[in-house]
Amino acid sequence: MNGKDQGWLGARLARMSTGLKMLLILSAALLPLGLVAIWASVHNAQQKNAQRRDETMARLEIKAQRLNAAFSRAILTVGTASAAISTAPNRLEVCESTLERLEGGPVPARYALYAGGTKLGCASEGFAAPEQVLHASHDGVRAEIAPDGSALRLYVFGESGAMEGIVELGREALTGLSSIPGTSRNFDLDLTQGARTMVLRREFQDGPLVQTYRGAESVAGGQLQLRMTLGVQRIGMVDFLMIVLPVLMWLFAALIGWLILQRLLLRPLALVQRAVSAYRPGDRQIALPQVASPAREIGELGAAFDQVVQTVSRHEAELEAAVERQTRLVREVHHRVKNNLQVVASLLNLHARGAPNEQVSAAYASIQRRVDALAVVHRNHYAELEENRGVALKSLISELAANLRATAPAAASGMAIRLDLAPYYATQDVAVSVAFLVTEIAEYAMLCGAASVAIALEDGETAGTAMLIIESESLRSETPCHEMLTERFQRIVTGLSRQLRSVISRDETEGRYALAIAVVDKAEQV
Repeated sequence: MNGKDQGWLGARLARMSTGLKMLLILSAALLPLGLVAIWASVHNAQQKNAQRRDETMARLEIKAQRLNAAFSRAILTVGTASAAISTAPNRLEVCESTLERLEGGPVPARYALYAGGTKLGCASEGFAAPEQVLHASHDGVRAEIAPDGSALRLYVFGESGAMEGIVELGREALTGLSSIPGTSRNFDLDLTQGARTMVLRREFQDGPLVQTYRGAESVAGGQLQLRMTLGVQRIGMVDFLMIVLPVLMWLFAALIGWLILQRLLLRPLALVQRAVSAYRPGDRQIALPQVASPAREIGELGAAFDQVVQTVSRHEAELEAAVERQTRLVREVHHRVKNNLQVVASLLNLHARGAPNEQVSAAYASIQRRVDALAVVHRNHYAELEENRGVALKSLISELAANLRATAPAAASGMAIRLDLAPYYATQDVAVSVAFLVTEIAEYAMLCGAASVAIALEDGETAGTAMLIIESESLRSETPCHEMLTERFQRIVTGLSRQLRSVISRDETEGRYALAIAVVDKAEQV
């Protein structure tokens, strides 16, 4: 189908990229759901904020009314009792009977009644009421929270300003008065008076999904403040819609995206993929199918594959021939180097056997050990060429140790070489220097009569490094050895450490040499 058959809109869409088509289609499909979600979010936020604020203030107002009603009943009861006591002939007896009836009331409280407004008539057991009568400028009530917040006292005064009685309400009693059955208990409630606070409830638990509201109401004629901190967490119909809408939007977008990708990209790409998979090296061209897709990138991809196949077919034969030549060359060089090293080692061995004295034989043996070290490095380096990881230091040092034991002089035939090596890899340059360094130190230990040599390869302090540690009693300062041999040994070891671009650390008290070497990789422990 060409652009004329598709019409004006189809032609415009055909010229667009697939990504732009996906953006336009998904934007048009998700626009109604996005508008609904925005409207639901705004409406839900406004409604919930207003509802929670109103509920908080209404509940707080009810609690304040319950406290004021209880205070009014207590004040009225105390005033009535005081009047009855002042007119009774037997004031003490009437006071005690009246006090007993007051204490049996519905709200637990303690009382102090004053006879005739002059002195204390009677008081509840354990209630420390003032003996002297307090006076106010006019009739009324004075509320006072205890300093420790454990109780609230109401001082009741008559018309003349003389005290008629005292009502003491404990924290438990006020908590019970402020409790509204059937409501949530997730709130804090405090009764405050200046700096004094009586905690009536501490059950508020804050959280990421909890909406916190606070409010205050005056009680006892404005002498006290009732403060509440409330947490509300409710899910209504609008909240449920807010949760479901994003899920529906995701499912709808995923379905539309899948349908579009299946039609515009996946089916055409599957046809191209099958044609590319059927291609085999040596084919002159690739059999691409006729793809009927509005995505012009698919057609361009097929043409690009065809050009790549033609280019690859031209260079493939050249690369194969070059690789074959290079492989043969590397193998030839390897065999020649290995044979040359073996010839040199054999010649040194022959000369050592025919040496006129032990010193010349020992010199030949020393040179032979260094040639063997170089040969070991070469063999390990060539063995690791296929993986391109470098020279395996663990196998290198292990093979060096075996050669050193085999070529040790008769006086050092019993010297033990202990190995503790981590599986690190290094470049050939580093491996050569490490091989020579290990050989030099081990040979020095042999010639100085050491009983053992310990070689360790541990993790370095920084990334890309390992720590080579060699210990022997011959490396201690008090170990006797030939002065000329020691001087030459120190000079060679220092030079090898410089080749490794490191500084060797000498602990002549413990007989330990250590230096950091550069590594390229570390094998996994088996």
